[in-house]
Amino acid sequence: MLGLNNKQYDENIKNIPSDDSYPMVSILFSKNNGIGVNALSLTILDLINKGQIKCDIELDDSYEVGKKLTPQDMEVMKSMTLRIANKGELKTSETSAIHLLKNMNKNKKFNLKFMAKQSNNSSIANKFEKDYNEFVKALKNENGFNDKNYKDILLNAKLTDKGKELKKEWKHYKEYLKSKDLTEKYPPESVLENSTQVIYGSCFDIEKDVLKIRENNTPLTDFIDKDGYKLLNIIFNNTLLNVTEKRKGDGIFYGVNDKYTIPGGG
Repeated sequence: MLGLNNKQYDENIKNIPSDDSYPMVSILFSKNNGIGVNALSLTILDLINKGQIKCDIELDDSYEVGKKLTPQDMEVMKSMTLRIANKGELKTSETSAIHLLKNMNKNKKFNLKFMAKQSNNSSIANKFEKDYNEFVKALKNENGFNDKNYKDILLNAKLTDKGKELKKEWKHYKEYLKSKDLTEKYPPESVLENSTQVIYGSCFDIEKDVLKIRENNTPLTDFIDKDGYKLLNIIFNNTLLNVTEKRKGDGIFYGVNDKYTIPGGG
């Protein structure tokens, strides 16, 4: 057993508490149980990890985006290229995410700077919103989630007793992810487990902290190392901010973060 903040843990601390998808882990334990653009970004991270989206980065050093986007950030984005491979079977939400990326970038291969510039185009943004809605609907259908109810974990938008217990288990797992002592004591046993743990870190917005105490040894971890997850969220948020068509009520809450804007509009 190992003590951390007066708590005792054994090797079971590294076991994933449930088989819920990455977006659902993030959604269930957010403040409002709502679906935001990070659900889309997490899906893309998973597709990169599975090799469904190839990632090429022409930058050796680690990188972190500051409080505002700078010309340097834009050049870093230019060095990060995604290429859609799209081989084999995919879930409907994954197919929707890939379809959205193709429509937004007009190609299967694109860099993040190009996608960021596209996000300032209102016609692109209007199309993105429709594709994003399709992604959200697919995600809900796959998981049996309707904003207020999910399995026996969420009922009428509130966590059930089981949900509260599961949240506690995920909190412990989160502590493991960001603890250097626990990670050294119970390290990932494979490259895949290492990458998986980094994606779970993204679910809790601690991905860079998680990666600092793990190996950067895959395209996915290198993408995280260059703040790729945060950049995806910034781009998708900016796109929704540039939607000009009036929406009909569909019950979808975007939770758009307007902290960042992309040079050239937005």
